[in-house]
Amino acid sequence: MDARTVSMTVVFTALVAAATMVLSIYFPLTRGYFNLGETMVYLSALLGGPFVGAFAGGVGSALADIILGYQAFAPGTLLIKAAEGAVAAILYRRLRKLAMPQAAVLSAMVVGLYFIILVMVGVYLMSGAVEIVVYPGQTFELLVVPSTWVVLALLGSAVPAYYVFRKKEAEAWLVISLLAAGLVMVLGYFLYESLAVATGLLPDIIPVAEIPLNIGQVVVGSAVAIPVYKAVRSRLEVSPVSR
Repeated sequence: MDARTVSMTVVFTALVAAATMVLSIYFPLTRGYFNLGETMVYLSALLGGPFVGAFAGGVGSALADIILGYQAFAPGTLLIKAAEGAVAAILYRRLRKLAMPQAAVLSAMVVGLYFIILVMVGVYLMSGAVEIVVYPGQTFELLVVPSTWVVLALLGSAVPAYYVFRKKEAEAWLVISLLAAGLVMVLGYFLYESLAVATGLLPDIIPVAEIPLNIGQVVVGSAVAIPVYKAVRSRLEVSPVSR
């Protein structure tokens, strides 16, 4: 690795950990928490490439789990977020070179699927009291009503949808790459938590209830990472992802 890669890896690992810790919303039903870490996982993958995305995503997120007191999730987080960061970088690096007029339609379908799942699972499983923690420890409770999930889904989907309807192939592939990488994360946590229930590590959680939290993180992470990446990339002479 050259000095630039090492520097980017260190910086993005810290940024992933910080973004994950700065705001966490705890859900007792799953013992998990909603966070903003995906914003930096995706940005590290797009700007730094597969290695930086994997290392920063996995190590930065796992460190945040440990610091915030979610040690039971840390081993799974290390592998799942590393896979998510690597997949995001690899997919975009390869897909953006493809000529496919239907890319916008495909990305619109993916955005719509995320929206429907987030609303349905959120309304039926994730409404009720939640605990919000603003690092380094300010805590307050909030009641989440069903309509909240509709509003959150609309807001979170707005940015990816905007880039989809611009009908630019590169932007459509960008949306698809991030949302597809997000599916790796959503599925990874579902499998990890199902295993944790079966082995008694987390015996009283409901793995399916974690799905809307993770989908929400993917949608919000994409909504923030895409415009930031485009702004940063326009100011870089050479982007590692575009090589």
